Amino acid sequence: MEILNQTISWTHTISATLSLVFGTIVVFGSKGDLRHKKLGLWYFYAMLINNLTALVIINAFGKWFFPHYLAIACLIVIIPGITAIKFKHKYWLKIHIISMVISYYLLIGGAINEAFLHIPKLRPFINNNDPIFGITHMVAQILFIGLLIYFLRKYRKFGVNK
Repeated sequence: MEILNQTISWTHTISATLSLVFGTIVVFGSKGDLRHKKLGLWYFYAMLINNLTALVIINAFGKWFFPHYLAIACLIVIIPGITAIKFKHKYWLKIHIISMVISYYLLIGGAINEAFLHIPKLRPFINNNDPIFGITHMVAQILFIGLLIYFLRKYRKFGVNK
């Protein structure tokens, strides 16, 4: 059983790391070219593996807790984000942008959680209920809201079927 848990944990860690790398390149790189499409698909698959493995990791508290629900939320978000590209209905690009930015925010939020849980110098901030943990998440939320507004404004004239 321990080998299975370690395999799931390592698969989760590797897929999360790949998600961070692919997601960063896709979000901050050029849009619509072959590189964006290929890395975007790799991001989707890495996120799929990352969130599916998150659903079965229970060793933090021995039961399901809040991050498991975030993994479900992320799965709910990335699937329309990828399928919108395939079907190209009237609002496909808006759905794609919103879905992918939210999924990337959830990934970064998870990384923030993991940093506070596993970096010894940061762990006391969670244990002592220090506001720095919440402030860190609030800063990330504000940055991602800005990113979402930026992309929606930049690409508002593209992708609308007439």
